[in-house]
Amino acid sequence: MPWLKQLIDILKRQRKHAGFFEWPDKPIKELGVVKRLFESMEKSGGCPYANPQSTDKDPPDCIAFDKDGNIIAVEVSEIVDQDTVRQAARGSADWKFWNEKEVLDRLERILLSKDKKHYHGQPYSKIVLVIFTDEPFLEPNDIVPTIEMHQFPKVTTINEAYLLFSYDPRVHSYPFVKLIISPNQSLKSDLQNR
Repeated sequence: MPWLKQLIDILKRQRKHAGFFEWPDKPIKELGVVKRLFESMEKSGGCPYANPQSTDKDPPDCIAFDKDGNIIAVEVSEIVDQDTVRQAARGSADWKFWNEKEVLDRLERILLSKDKKHYHGQPYSKIVLVIFTDEPFLEPNDIVPTIEMHQFPKVTTINEAYLLFSYDPRVHSYPFVKLIISPNQSLKSDLQNR
């Protein structure tokens, strides 16, 4: 059973901290994240996108299609505490307790970073950013209201951005929240004011 040995090897290499979405093949992991978001959107009232696929040229990580058949680019990123990842790999981790400011700052930094990228294969009808997390102390019930009330600074390339959480058995889905991006506030100046 070579497939069983391969699966055991994958599980042994899996990241010890915040590893819900983790998979050794990065394109498969990113496509899985995008599919989970689309499924959760559909379950919560409808998803405007369909048929996500990995791309050969990164960025974007994936493409998908809107209801009119237009191609959209989907870029994927993660919120994870790298110090905790390193500690967990050594077998001793103090888990990260995130505060609201840390989460908002991290989301804004990711948004700025991904907004500066040149997306291969343009033009796209839209560029969507999906940020995922499996941080144990980043609880959707605690942080989603804060994110829903926060207006993220204007960006020039990214059209939509979402934060996707790992599977929640209480809701039988993957909770997510859409980031509200300002139509006129500068991202750089807002980050510099912090």
